[in-house]
Amino acid sequence: MNLLNPSLQSNSRCGKPTLLAVGLLCLTLLTSCTVGPDYEKPVETPPVNYRYGEAADSSELVSPEWWLAYSDVRLNELIDQAMAQSPTLAAALARVDRAAATIGVARSELFPQVDFFTSAARDRVSGNTGGFFSSPNSRNEYSTSLGLAWEIDMWGRVRRLTDAAVAETEAEVDAYAYALVLLQSNVAEAYFRVLVIDRSIGILEKTVAGRLELLELAEIRQRSGLGDDLELAQARTEWATAVAELEAFRRERAISENALAVLTGNFPDNLTITPNLEWEPSIPASPIVVPSDLLERRPDIAEAERLVAAASEIIGARIAEYYPRIQINGNVGFAASDASSWFTRNALFGSLGPSLELPLLTGDLTKSRVEQAKAEYSEILSLYREQVLEAFRGVEDALASLLFLKREIASQSIAAEAADTAARLARQRFESGLVNYLEVIDTERISLTTNLRLNQIRGEQIAAQLELIRNLGGGWKSDDIGEDESQLR
Repeated sequence: MNLLNPSLQSNSRCGKPTLLAVGLLCLTLLTSCTVGPDYEKPVETPPVNYRYGEAADSSELVSPEWWLAYSDVRLNELIDQAMAQSPTLAAALARVDRAAATIGVARSELFPQVDFFTSAARDRVSGNTGGFFSSPNSRNEYSTSLGLAWEIDMWGRVRRLTDAAVAETEAEVDAYAYALVLLQSNVAEAYFRVLVIDRSIGILEKTVAGRLELLELAEIRQRSGLGDDLELAQARTEWATAVAELEAFRRERAISENALAVLTGNFPDNLTITPNLEWEPSIPASPIVVPSDLLERRPDIAEAERLVAAASEIIGARIAEYYPRIQINGNVGFAASDASSWFTRNALFGSLGPSLELPLLTGDLTKSRVEQAKAEYSEILSLYREQVLEAFRGVEDALASLLFLKREIASQSIAAEAADTAARLARQRFESGLVNYLEVIDTERISLTTNLRLNQIRGEQIAAQLELIRNLGGGWKSDDIGEDESQLR
């Protein structure tokens, strides 16, 4: 059939609608023309090896439930509580939902928008104005209609905005994953900080008890004439100093326990960690990820990359503003001045046709918006590359800390053992009257300092291992949520 043949058109009651349908089809086919740059994922070349650690095979990667390796039931309970109750995590999830809703907002412009309108009114105009309604000067108006508006996305502006919304939502999904990694590692770090303080408290309680014994001995010696007031004053000073230091650690423990409560979504008075003054750290083997895989295991890097993708799509949407916007507008309905004839054939009205909007003089508005989008893309791309560099620095820092802390612990353990031996021998000699009180105090100070420092280093070792887990992305990997993200498209 030749749709342009007038004779055929005159013999067909559907000629004009058919032409219109063909025209709409042609416009729809033209929507495959999308202007602007197509996104290409940034390519980063990671180092072959880490400077302070060797890459491990896949069996040594971070487990999704890495905290189970510490074999601490209380830690497991706290992390479960945090994942269920943390307001920080809930806020991150809400941001995912908010971003997902923007996809629907952007995508809605791809489809026809149909509105329903109805009204019934009685109009009266002034009898002194004359004109069309001068006689009579009142009438009824009844109207019901459906309105249609549909922008033909010929240049891909709406599709670019939709793809940008999808990428931003994927970024929020990755941000949620990173918030989960941070929450888990922060809870573990806060919990172990309490246990490290407990061990320091245990060391100081033994020191306080020992110095109280020396104070009592000094009092006996002073009364018997074997000691003097100076020795007694020194003994009292050392005992009181140890008590004050003990109270400082108890204060620090209370504050750390409160911080742990908030991390787990509890009020401070709803969480108690039973003191364990004899706690011995059990540190599992540290995991590692080969450098080439690190970029796929950091949710914050995945988030940054998705933001780059969104910024790229915005450039295309801004470029599309140079081109004309074509819209199909129409309405159909009934209008009458009498309710009895409201929905009759004669009351039917309607219209359907295209409209074109072409920007001519915008004062460089469109050009400036394109340049702005390109500058924002360059900024976000630079931030992504900075994030990659910081990720490798974080891993290297943690590996370096673990390496040197291991050596430091070995040396400090020798020092602590030797200091304990010296303090024990000095006390025995003092009780036998072979040395003066000052020698005892000196050796005990060294013993206390070395043991507290050893405990502190062990705490730093755990913190460094948790920092490594955090910098390796916890147990997350890029394909964990890939299926969920694909459903956003």
